[in-house]
Amino acid sequence: MKLAVGILLSLVALTVVVVAVVYIDGMMLPVDHTVSVTGTVAAPPEKVFAQIANVGVGAQWRPEVKAVKVLPPVNGRDHWIEDVGRGQTMTFLATYTKAPTAREVLLYQPDATYGGTWLYELSPGPAPGTTTVKITESGFIKPPLYRFMMAHVFGPTYNLNHYLDDLRAAAPKL
Repeated sequence: MKLAVGILLSLVALTVVVVAVVYIDGMMLPVDHTVSVTGTVAAPPEKVFAQIANVGVGAQWRPEVKAVKVLPPVNGRDHWIEDVGRGQTMTFLATYTKAPTAREVLLYQPDATYGGTWLYELSPGPAPGTTTVKITESGFIKPPLYRFMMAHVFGPTYNLNHYLDDLRAAAPKL
């Protein structure tokens, strides 16, 4: 019995130490960050831009998006909500659009624990009919645990890479 109690107390102590190390590491990471990914999409810039800008069909080509609700424009700018499942929704606002070369989108949620902008920059790709896409995220992550996870578990470009992969997968249909 004493051995079982000793093992249990050791496991509890180890868990407390691991959680403390993760939290402290996360606190030491900066709240603000800027990261980019660049890749080639097998479709011309006009079609890639149209795919990015047509937010209402996002759920058709982005598996993590369950539904999109297009909201009335704000000062003429696109505004929408994405349902990403598990009861989580994210509200976005296009802050800059220059077809077919650039678009910036803001995660538009007051009091959010994370957020920022994504800037999409499109240029002709290395081969005819292709597009080079650069996506830059300038954002913030407030909770130390989230910062730890993005820095050490998922990687800082995790969401950007998923989006670029989804865009590449949609390219044959463009």
